[in-house]
Order: sequence, then C-alpha cells, then structure tokens
Amino acid sequence: MKNYAKNLVIAAALTGAACPVLADYQQGLTAYRGGDYATAMRQFSADAAKGSASAQNDLGVMYEKGQGVPVNYEQAFSWYKKAADQGFAPAQTSLGYLYSEGLGVGRDYAQAMVWNRKAADQNFAQAMNNIGALYENGQGVPIDLTLAADWYRKAADLNSASAQTNLGFLYARGRGVAKDDAMAVSLYRKAAAQDFPLALNNLGFMTAEGRGTRQDFAAAAELYRKAAALKSGRAQMNLAKLYEEGKGVTQSNARALSILEESAKDGYKPAMRRLSQVYAKGELGQKVDLEKSRQWELKGL
Repeated sequence: MKNYAKNLVIAAALTGAACPVLADYQQGLTAYRGGDYATAMRQFSADAAKGSASAQNDLGVMYEKGQGVPVNYEQAFSWYKKAADQGFAPAQTSLGYLYSEGLGVGRDYAQAMVWNRKAADQNFAQAMNNIGALYENGQGVPIDLTLAADWYRKAADLNSASAQTNLGFLYARGRGVAKDDAMAVSLYRKAAAQDFPLALNNLGFMTAEGRGTRQDFAAAAELYRKAAALKSGRAQMNLAKLYEEGKGVTQSNARALSILEESAKDGYKPAMRRLSQVYAKGELGQKVDLEKSRQWELKGL
C-alpha cells in the first residue's frame, strides 16, 4: 500500500510497555533482541496469557514476521486484536495494516481507518501517517490530498520519518499543498537523518536535479549509496544511472551493471526490467543476448 507505514514494533522497545513489565516479558524481550526467538516466544506467551497487551502485540509481530514460527497472518491478527482491544496503539496500528492489506483477514479499508484512528487518538505517529495514506490513495474514503497532507504533517511533527517523506513528496509535486521544493528538501532531510531509505533516495533525486537545493551529483550519489545499502531498489537504480552516465562518480558500465544485478537479486522488478533492456539492446558494454533479456523480462513481470 503506497505510503502506508508498517514498522513492526516490539512494544517495550517503543513504549516501555503499556502495563507493568513482568519478569517473563523482560526475559522474552532480552531473548528477542538476542535473536533467541524460541525463548522470546515462550516468555511472551506466558505474559500474554496473563493479559499483557505488550506481550500480545509482540506475539503478533513474531507471527507476522515469521520469527521462531512460520509466518501466520491469522495468528498475527488474533494477537494484535487482543492487544488492540486493550487500547494498545502499536497493535491497533498493526491491525489497521492487516485490514488494509487483507492479511489474515478480508481487506477492509473502513476497518483500517477505524483502527488507525483509535491509535491516532493516542498521538501515535505511525497511525497518523497511515490515515494520511488512506486519504491520499482514496482507500475506504474519497481522495482528499488536503486531509492527507494534514495527517502527514501531524505525524511529521512527531518526527515520523515516513510521514516526513510522504509530506515532502506532496510538496515536491504540489499535491494538496502549494508546490515548494525547498520545503520538500527540508522534510526529506529530517527523515534522511533517521536513515529512512526512501527519504535518502528522494533527497538524492532533488540534489541531482538541483530542486530546492544546489545541484550536486557527487552528493546525490552518496545519498543514493546510503539508501542502496539499506536495500532501496529505487536508490540502486538511480545510483546505477549515475555510474552509467558518469555523473558525480567515475563512469563505469561494469559498476552500473553490478548495482542493477544486486537490485534485481533483492527482488526489485524495475531493475529486472532494466536488465532485460540491457541485454536486448546490448547496453552497458554487454553483447546482445535475447535469451538473458527474455529471462529478466519474465522475472520482472
């Protein structure tokens, strides 16, 4: 879902837990942070059975991410719902996400809005961002870019990197707000300072284009490189293009090809389609290879 933030949160790491932290839970949290998911699951389950919303939420996270157990969205939904019914904002937001994506439950944007609003009423930034996305994309509500910007702004003011990036994008495009490249750059910088990959990429783009800031291809390449290291497919594509054109970096077809292959290996379909084009036309120093082109084209569908 475009612009919809889903940062899976082990609750105590964010909030210190909504209720007293029990011994089982603290042991589970320590185990989770150490990658011992079997122990974490056992300890969280013990606390969840005692009604701990934090532990119930964290079990939902583990089932959603497949940590120590196979991915099971139905179980994730069940545990999030138990915590959400206790008013636990991270779980309410995660429940909204599952409804929006139709994971473990039928897709229902109206319910996604209901649960995100419950969390937003507690000043939970991620939920505010997600409400903005629902309004921007017209999911469960009519498209309303002004309301989308308002909700993104509320979350951005709480230092939500995803909301800062989404609001920056609206300013860069003049959607729901007056077009303002300088404001877009300012917002991207705030999110980039939190190592948010999309913000790093978008700031790199604005820097390469000289929009809202001085044009500087070397600085753009560095921003793309940081985002690429965080597995941003868009940034990998943009960095590859700079190497292909020799802008801000030493021109290198080999480096451009390597970056595209890495992006494709990570599952980024536009990179797969670009590789198909490379082999179809014999670009980046490669010979025409229609079989390779066809293989990448099929993977990129």
